[in-house]
Amino acid sequence: MAAASVHDLSVIPSAPFDDLDLDREGDEEEWERRAMALAATRIDAARARLQRLGIIDVNGELVSTDLPADMLADSDTTLETG
Repeated sequence: MAAASVHDLSVIPSAPFDDLDLDREGDEEEWERRAMALAATRIDAARARLQRLGIIDVNGELVSTDLPADMLADSDTTLETG
């Protein structure tokens, strides 16, 4: 397994709202802005991780649609765990 990059070890972003009064329209809009910024950050991080792992390309397309060897019909692996 590859060593984790500095990006992987960064603090998970958050969108606190304890300083907001969600009954006020302006504060509700600020909360929505924070939540959307948080979502965008997490999506970007997930996309970058999938690219580093070679699962998707720079366009977000799957690199391969082939099943892994252990999932093929002629595989010796089993679904039984016990």
